Amino acid sequence: MEKSNRKVLGVILLIFGALFLLNRLNIFTVDIFFNGWWTLLLIIPAILSMLKQGVTLGNGILLGLGVFLFLDQNGWNLSDYVLPSILIIVGLVILFKK
Repeated sequence: MEKSNRKVLGVILLIFGALFLLNRLNIFTVDIFFNGWWTLLLIIPAILSMLKQGVTLGNGILLGLGVFLFLDQNGWNLSDYVLPSILIIVGLVILFKK
């Protein structure tokens, strides 16, 4: 990870952490927190990585995991679909691998 990207990520994590802590201590009420807000800490870096490096297995898994957890946190029970989805994805990767 480049030094400038590390600094941006560090600042973002500090801001989220401080706001979350202040919210938990009832010092400052923050309404930016919604069910599954923390999954954005997986989704956003995955999307940024895809834009910069293209789609790779690593950022694809990170994005998929983030979206899965976000939907799960918002009432979508996706656990019944995980194994079939994994099998379909692996099959597609095998078919379209160069």
